[in-house]
Amino acid sequence: ARVAFVIDRLMGRIGLHGKAFVPMLSGFACAIPAVMATRTIESRRDRLVTMLTLPMVSCSARLPVYALVTAVVFTGDGRVFGIFSAGALVLFSMYALSVGATLGAAAVLRSTVLRGPRLPLVLELPPYRIPVFRNVILVTWQRVRKFLVDAGTIILTMTIILWALLSYPQSSEIAERYNVERTNAVATIADPTAQGEALFLLEGQEAGENLRYSIAGRVGQALEPAIEPLGFDWRIGVGILGAFAAREVFVSTLGIVFGIADADEENRSLRSSLRDAVRTDGSPLMTPLTGVSLMVFFVLACQCMSTIGVVWRESGSWRWPLFMFGYMSILAYGASLVVYQVGSMFGWGV
Repeated sequence: ARVAFVIDRLMGRIGLHGKAFVPMLSGFACAIPAVMATRTIESRRDRLVTMLTLPMVSCSARLPVYALVTAVVFTGDGRVFGIFSAGALVLFSMYALSVGATLGAAAVLRSTVLRGPRLPLVLELPPYRIPVFRNVILVTWQRVRKFLVDAGTIILTMTIILWALLSYPQSSEIAERYNVERTNAVATIADPTAQGEALFLLEGQEAGENLRYSIAGRVGQALEPAIEPLGFDWRIGVGILGAFAAREVFVSTLGIVFGIADADEENRSLRSSLRDAVRTDGSPLMTPLTGVSLMVFFVLACQCMSTIGVVWRESGSWRWPLFMFGYMSILAYGASLVVYQVGSMFGWGV
């Protein structure tokens, strides 16, 4: 209550309610509980403005993407202004862009689509009290249970849908070919350690081919002409599609594309594969400009099917989550396009 009271005047200048600050702050952890936290805002208009801008706050799921990209394209000991490393400065810039975009989008929505009078902040400032342990446990359990029931069902449904798109259809020809290669590896490699490494490598390669054969893989390849102006190719496109399950899935999806099983943002093989990856014309895929373009896209895009589902449940209509997905996708595409094309004009693409 005191935070909402103190911040209300500042938030009011951009059209947000003082009570919107706490959901926005929790959005740095996850947008789903942040959207559910907007229930404390009495005005439906203010609640909608907060919900429709919360996904721009850089949640913790984006951090593995930032970590992977900065480790791949901003290596070395170079310093900016002799103080900051390039990777640290870029990472800080992504969070600054996130906050600026969230506040800017709220100001625009409040003056256009959700225009209306701003209600004054009226609340009681309760006295400070020592928490009662039993009440804390009870309230925590009630809210965790509510989250699991409301959001967990949506997350499970969305995850199953995306898993099916990434896994089917399956090719019997690919499975038979890799079964033969595994049999040959077992028969020709005597050393157990080397044999295990060969089988692990074949497993990753098979997963990569199956992913390219799947519906999501085919969609990613079909989208390549549309995302090429952003500096991406079909492999990054498939990773973006996988990120709709959860943004951090982008990393593991890229690992599958490059034939690396169980890859995370610290996997050296995945980092090396991205550094060595080339386009059809022989130019490197991951350059500093491509990395910045990709991170800008992740900052602004609404790549979380579960968040879309929770906004639908909280708003009571598909109109608002579809509007949110649409305007954020256009904004992310436009910003990434400007970053990559302008950077290429100035020769920053290498």
